[in-house]
Amino acid sequence: MTMKQLFYLICLYAVCSCGQQEPINAKPGTKESKHKKTLAYFFNIGIDTLEVSSPQDSSSYFYGKEIDSAGAMMFPEDIRQRHFSDPPQLFGIFKFAIDSNRLGLIARTPSEYVPSSIKLFFFDLKKDTITNYIELGETWGDAGDFMQLNSWLFRDSSKHLQTLIWEHQGHDNSVDDPKDTTIATADYYTLLDISTPRIDTIFERKEKLPKQFEQLVKAKPKK
Repeated sequence: MTMKQLFYLICLYAVCSCGQQEPINAKPGTKESKHKKTLAYFFNIGIDTLEVSSPQDSSSYFYGKEIDSAGAMMFPEDIRQRHFSDPPQLFGIFKFAIDSNRLGLIARTPSEYVPSSIKLFFFDLKKDTITNYIELGETWGDAGDFMQLNSWLFRDSSKHLQTLIWEHQGHDNSVDDPKDTTIATADYYTLLDISTPRIDTIFERKEKLPKQFEQLVKAKPKK
């Protein structure tokens, strides 16, 4: 780990863990997880507000730590098969408590060309398995089309954990017509409540960001 990466991790831990609960440990008397070694790839944090984006290089704390082939077996089949076909494809980043029975695992995973997709996996402590996942970050471009996905994990006034997802997509029209130098873009916003086992969609792909969230995303990542 470089000094720059270490600095990012220290800063992130200071911001995210202040005043928040520590990640869940197994309760006394419960069976130790068979995935203990794999879970160790993920850095413990608490969540207040966390901005998530696909890393541009290895200096980002979302670059993560490479998970070995044995650890990949913990993940859903569609994820682990890509890992085995062209390793390394899976990288552990963060873990945190969602509620008394679930951990949130943030990992960098396979995408269309390179492992650029940042996903949040929901790990059920009682079942000792991942139950589902959502995508939080991604960036790609192809034949004039491009897309960037960024998210904000945060707790609302009731301490419920939510995620606001911003999707920026576009097309360079000069690819189809060299005389047309315009670029068509669109922005969409989705809000999910992930504080309960059943993920609730509060709003989906709104073209205009609701005012109450403008402060949260006032400093958008560069496109």
